[in-house]
Amino acid sequence: MFSQWIKEILILFGIGLAACVYRYRKFYFLSWKLPGPFAFPIIGNALNFLCSDEELLDRAASICKNYPSPLRLWFGPKLALMITDVDQAQKIMSTMKFSTKDDVYRFLEPFDGKGLITSSGSKWRRDRRLISPLLIKKNIVKYFPYILKHTKILIDILRNDNVGSFFNVEPLIHRCSADFVNETILGVSTRAQFGEMDKFIKMLSRMYTILHARIVKIWLQIEIFFRLTRYYEEQEEGIHVVVGFVRKVVQDIQSKYEYSEDDSYKPIIHHLLDIRTNFPEFARGEDLVHQLITLYSASEDTMTSIVSFTIVLLGMYPHIQSKVVEEILDVVGGKDKDIEEKHLDKLTYLDMVIKDVLRLFPIAAFIVRKAEEDFLLDDWLIPKGCSVMVSIYNIHRDKRLWEKPEEFYPEHFMPEAVRSRHPYSFLPFSAGPRGCIGKPYAYMALKILLVTILQNFEVQSEGKLEDKKLKMDISVRFRDEIYSIMLKNR
Repeated sequence: MFSQWIKEILILFGIGLAACVYRYRKFYFLSWKLPGPFAFPIIGNALNFLCSDEELLDRAASICKNYPSPLRLWFGPKLALMITDVDQAQKIMSTMKFSTKDDVYRFLEPFDGKGLITSSGSKWRRDRRLISPLLIKKNIVKYFPYILKHTKILIDILRNDNVGSFFNVEPLIHRCSADFVNETILGVSTRAQFGEMDKFIKMLSRMYTILHARIVKIWLQIEIFFRLTRYYEEQEEGIHVVVGFVRKVVQDIQSKYEYSEDDSYKPIIHHLLDIRTNFPEFARGEDLVHQLITLYSASEDTMTSIVSFTIVLLGMYPHIQSKVVEEILDVVGGKDKDIEEKHLDKLTYLDMVIKDVLRLFPIAAFIVRKAEEDFLLDDWLIPKGCSVMVSIYNIHRDKRLWEKPEEFYPEHFMPEAVRSRHPYSFLPFSAGPRGCIGKPYAYMALKILLVTILQNFEVQSEGKLEDKKLKMDISVRFRDEIYSIMLKNR
């Protein structure tokens, strides 16, 4: 009797296994054809990522370098293709067949809900169509004086407390970014530069690490295991602090909001409420909170990391700093002259500098998409539902595309160099249908901050670029989180 029961269980298991193999046969057939590191049954390549959070970038980038594109990785039972070839990246990123975000982005939802980063389908298309016009160049220039105002506060803090000795500039840039993003996006005046938002900033930064760890570490994707880790408690505290702050802002502003067609200055939150007046299904309830958190974190984190990286690199490369300062003096003037909107497009060398920083330290090192239908990529049939990861980090350091891939070399972006290079070789704000809509705001804020700092200070940095180890969470950062510089008054 017992042996008969065992036989029936084994038969049922075999039938279930055969059905599973048949259902996912296209995934297995594709996997067998592709190169990649050895994958164990059940856990796949999980052991390749059994490392500290700080080592994840090196592990992933190293795997990408060791195999041709596309290569395959198994995240547990889930197949993912890794793309490092620029032609293949263009085919993936330029089609609507890969406009759906991968399921791993669900781990961002405790903070971002179904915002522009995490949503897909009809909701994403509608929201992007409605929000995108708010961030085009002609509409974001109204935020110029507010960003400059907070940048001048930063200059006073730097001059009073941080001249003549080495210090970590990143926390000060982070506070400044928080203040002008709060004012221009959330519509609230804060005193982050005077330490009044330090807990919020700390929790938000920690959230980036936790959410990224869940995306890449398969065991953290299992809810019962995740809840046993310290990450879970930190995430719950982060939700309370970060989401709670934005939720309160929304409640306060909604209670006073009145629709107006006046085209004068309005923070982004007021524009979102205006849109909702005309499109009642847009940003209802908590969705408004999530949309704002998405815009806030994408803006503030980008400003902080790219300005910090740029300042440090200019201190390491004084000859490049001298060329930038010469251009600023010629276009804008000295520290007694404020940068104006008309100057932005004339700062061509600074633009090259910023772009090479974005090349070395992309905002997102990897992006993940999911095939909405079967897709033929060169000789490989990618089945519907398959995950595809594009390694922007590896493309940005591909020696076939860049003259000095591991060095800070703004001449990569000389007009003739750009014209001769593949259009998808530079992807700092992604590309295609899901390209970042905040690029004009980012470039404007970056130039305001950098110009004003360099008008007032000469920068020196410790160490060399090749000695600085990198890590990644939602973005790429220095592993030690130290952006050490010394300032001298000009």
